[in-house]
Amino acid sequence: MKRPVLRFSQRGLTLQLLVVIILPLTVLLMVIAVGSIALHQQAMRASLPENTWQTATDPVLELTLVAPLALIAPLLFALAALWFGARQIVQPLQKLEAKAAAVASGDFDTIKEPVGGISAVQHLQTELAAMARKVQASQEGLRDYIGAITSAQEDERLRLARELHDETIQELIALKQRVQLARKAVGDQAAAQSLGELESLAEGSIENLRRLTRALRPIYLEDLGLVPALEMLARETSQPGALEIDFQRTGAERRLSGEAELALYRIAQQGLNNVLRHAQARRAVLQITFLDNETRLEVGDDGIGFDVPRSPTDFAPGGHFGLLGMRERADLIGAHLEVASETGRGTRLSVRLPVARLQKTPLPDSH
Repeated sequence: MKRPVLRFSQRGLTLQLLVVIILPLTVLLMVIAVGSIALHQQAMRASLPENTWQTATDPVLELTLVAPLALIAPLLFALAALWFGARQIVQPLQKLEAKAAAVASGDFDTIKEPVGGISAVQHLQTELAAMARKVQASQEGLRDYIGAITSAQEDERLRLARELHDETIQELIALKQRVQLARKAVGDQAAAQSLGELESLAEGSIENLRRLTRALRPIYLEDLGLVPALEMLARETSQPGALEIDFQRTGAERRLSGEAELALYRIAQQGLNNVLRHAQARRAVLQITFLDNETRLEVGDDGIGFDVPRSPTDFAPGGHFGLLGMRERADLIGAHLEVASETGRGTRLSVRLPVARLQKTPLPDSH
C-alpha cells in the first residue's frame, strides 16, 4: 500500500513542477515573442518607407529575432530535470551506497533509515533491507554454530589437559624418580651417566608437557583469574634477545565470568602468537585496563605492520584467519574488536568489553 502512494506523490511533484513553473513561463515567452513582433512591425511601419518596413518586418527575419527566446523554456526544463535528478536520484543513491557499505561492515540497522528519492530507489532500499535481514539471520545462526564449536573445542582441550596432567605427567614424574633411585644404586660410572641423561630427558618431557597443558587449558586462569594468567602468558611468550613482552595492568581488578575471561585470554594468546609469527617485532605490550564502563584488552607491537582489511568480511579471503577467530570470540561475549596497523609502524589490537556484559564483583586491589 505504501509504494503506490510514493509513486503518486512523486508524479504529483513532477506534474506540479511542469504546470506551475514550466508551462506558465513557456506561455509568457510566447506572448512576449508575439507582442515583440507586433510592436516591431508597428514601429517599422511608422518610421520607414513601405518597401523598407516590409523588408525589415519579413517573417523569417522576425523569427530569427525571437528564436533565442524559444530556447529558454527547454533550458529551464533541463535545469529542472537536473535538479529533480540530483534531489530524487543521485543523492538518495549516494546515501544508499554509504548504508550498503555500513551493512558490509556489520551494521545492519542503518539500512532501515529511509533515504528518500524516487520509488525505484526506495524499492531498491527495501530489497537491500530484506537482504540485510537474511544476512543478519544467517550470521546469527553461524555465530551460534561457531559458539557451539568453540565450546566443544574448549571442553576437549580441558579433557586433554586433565589427562596429560593427571596421567601422563604423573607417570613421567614417577619414571624420573625411579631413574633417580636407579642412578644412586648403580655402581658403574658409565651406567650412572646414562641414567642421568635419561633423567634429564624425563625432566624436559615433563616441562614440555606442562607447557602444553597450560596452552590447552591455563590453570592460572581457572585458579587465580585473568590478570595472573595474562601476566604468565606474557612471561612464557617472551623470547630473550628476540621479543620482549611487557605486561601492564591499569585500574581496579575485577573478575569476569568464566566465558569472558577465557575468551579474552584466547584473544591475547592469538594476538601474541601473531606477533611471534608475522610481526618481526622486538617489543610487544600486553595491557588490560579496568574502567568504570568497560574492560579493555590491548596487544601492541613495533613490528612491520600490515594493511588491515576494510571490512571484517575480508579477513578470511585475505588469509587473516587469526583475526577472524579473535573477532568471533569477541562477538560471542558481546565485546568489540578493533585492529589498527600501518606498514612499518606496528600493529595494535584492542578488545572492549562493556562492564554490563558478563561481569562479576570487583576484587580487592592487590597492587
